[in-house]
Amino acid sequence: MNKIFDAHCDTIYELNNRNMSLDKNSIHLDVERMREYDTYIQVFAAFVDKEEISVSPMNHCLKLMDKYHSELEKSGGMLKAIETAADLKRAAESGGAYSILSIEGAEALEGNLSALRMYYKMGVRLITLTWNYANELADGITESRGGGLTGFGREAVSMMESMGILIDVSHLSERGFWDVAECTAYPFVASHSCAKSLCGNIRNLTDEQICAIAGRNGCIGVNFYPEFLSDSGKCDISDIVRHIKYMLELGAENSIGLGSDFDGVECLPHGINGAENMKDIISALSDDGISQRIIDKIAFGNFYRVFYETLSRGAEN
Repeated sequence: MNKIFDAHCDTIYELNNRNMSLDKNSIHLDVERMREYDTYIQVFAAFVDKEEISVSPMNHCLKLMDKYHSELEKSGGMLKAIETAADLKRAAESGGAYSILSIEGAEALEGNLSALRMYYKMGVRLITLTWNYANELADGITESRGGGLTGFGREAVSMMESMGILIDVSHLSERGFWDVAECTAYPFVASHSCAKSLCGNIRNLTDEQICAIAGRNGCIGVNFYPEFLSDSGKCDISDIVRHIKYMLELGAENSIGLGSDFDGVECLPHGINGAENMKDIISALSDDGISQRIIDKIAFGNFYRVFYETLSRGAEN
């Protein structure tokens, strides 16, 4: 099986900043490289960094979503959007390049629950609750006070679950993580995070968090950023394998996936230039003795399952 499911990239943000096309470009990801695989499903984030934008978070988010939809149209069907469980099933069966729209940083809601319905109609199927900073929902991981979910955050999480929008806890404060674990009924994910026991970066997940996500049948997308893979900041593909194997040892076989963070990081591990190297990660897993059955779950199946369950729930409403 030559299938890839990548739970996070910031490519739309970079395309918008650099006035590039998604069809073919010189950054980490494009449709041409995605189509080298039997099936390639990519979650594209509309990334909101409120410290770096000059307009409101919502206006910024809408601009990125317009870029996303414009690139879909320009692809002439070479890239297809996934918005329903039926779309996702069709993608797995038919092959090709596919996209799922997400938001990274729920300040894009601007404290308004009705914005969730608007974003859902625009195709959003995953929301990363915070980036590094606090917003109306919760504190981000870099906030020294480490606050959890606010009352509004709990309302938003509940509404997301009922609508069929997947909840993403990457970048969330640790207290916020445990609040999500406590107040949710369905699986949630960390779309682009690594293991703190192997690399002490504040963004990484503790063993307890990894086990909590696995225990809830959620997913963790292993991030490719060297600062999250190695305390030295220097690494190669073997370090990605190291984090995956560590999570396997914790019993997370059904909860490990890929969360590259393509075009959202300043550098990548040695041996990885972009989407074209996903196959090399798969080969490295095989060379390290991981069975094809487990590799298929990591590369595609685990995130496919959790998204299928979430999108199916959305279709019920």
